[in-house]
Amino acid sequence: MDHTSTLEPPVKLNLYRRMSELRLFEKRAYDLFMEGLVKGTSHLSLGQEAIAAGVAEAMRPDDYTFATYRGHAHTLSRGVPMRAVLGELTGRSGGLNGGKGGSMHLTSVEHGMMGSYAIIGAHLPIANGAAWSAQVRGSGQIAVCFFGDGTTNIGAFHEALNFAVVWNLPVVFICENNLYM
Repeated sequence: MDHTSTLEPPVKLNLYRRMSELRLFEKRAYDLFMEGLVKGTSHLSLGQEAIAAGVAEAMRPDDYTFATYRGHAHTLSRGVPMRAVLGELTGRSGGLNGGKGGSMHLTSVEHGMMGSYAIIGAHLPIANGAAWSAQVRGSGQIAVCFFGDGTTNIGAFHEALNFAVVWNLPVVFICENNLYM
């Protein structure tokens, strides 16, 4: 079996750069949290950088992303500026959502980031709605929905997957096994 990558060197470099940036961001977010500068709580995705970076690389700019409360990496991977995300975490008016949403509610529609959701599993049916809209409009867009392994215990998980299959929706569900089942 040939495990040789088919990615071009510039793409590999871009992915490595993105993963490094995501790791540095999460480490800085942790430091700010420990210093008491993050408003509210913050859930990190240290060690999961490759998932967000790799998936975002494969997406079109007009595709939709839905994330959990561990959504910093997904938001940044869609091209949202670090300064805006850090501003949001620290409650500043220049933050992504004016400093009102905090770490668990990152949204940037213009970047295709349709939100990070604090309620476990709540975003799966919403991702289906975006996918259904794309299907009806014939836009060719897809919805990508990230969730943690604990979400598999939520009713909305099973309902969303069933709905997506029954209606053949252009949605990709990605389980990030962070061992918090």
